[in-house]
Amino acid sequence: MQASKLISSSIISLHPDDDGSKALSVMDELRVSHLPVVRNKFYLGLISENEILQWQSTDELIEEHLPNLMAPFVLSSQHLFDIIEVLEVNSLSVVPVLSEEKKYVGAISNRKLLYTIAKSSAVQSIGGVIVLEMNQNDYSMSEIASIIESNNAKILSSYITSVPDSTKMELTIKVSITELDVIIADLKRFEYKVMASYNDGNSKDDMMERYESLMRYLNP
Repeated sequence: MQASKLISSSIISLHPDDDGSKALSVMDELRVSHLPVVRNKFYLGLISENEILQWQSTDELIEEHLPNLMAPFVLSSQHLFDIIEVLEVNSLSVVPVLSEEKKYVGAISNRKLLYTIAKSSAVQSIGGVIVLEMNQNDYSMSEIASIIESNNAKILSSYITSVPDSTKMELTIKVSITELDVIIADLKRFEYKVMASYNDGNSKDDMMERYESLMRYLNP
């Protein structure tokens, strides 16, 4: 899913003429700790609650602090995983979205992103999770998919993470069935190292209850 489809309509931008008090008030209302600063559709930077609290006075204008602002962003065409990386690397609650012409088009909140992930069919679908470890040069999604599909299952989603300071990687796969023993046996037969597995036999109602609990945690 592209960034343009994930823009949070509730996230408004600030203007350089706004002062720190207004910025903090808007952040509190929106339950975020960052907001984009924009003038005439040009993105100037991202201001944080922590920065404002370090000013001598919250009556100071954002304009005075523009040189100190960081300016992370994603382009409207970038993928969900790119957005997650920018949010995580910079510890953000909001990430600005720019057009290909670098004009400001909106922002994505971490809540909206989490909501989208939680509502995705891969998350809500009942199935099992398998975590594999392998050398990066040995990675072949087509072979892994063939093994899984030969056991009357389908891959619902997958996610790759690199292992720090090594050439190894971990592949987390969600499959469409909960009985994983035969799939795991076949993967081991093909010399794949299975690090972990998880059977999710819960009903969709249980999944929704977990999701709603998560939303209550994010919106106390």
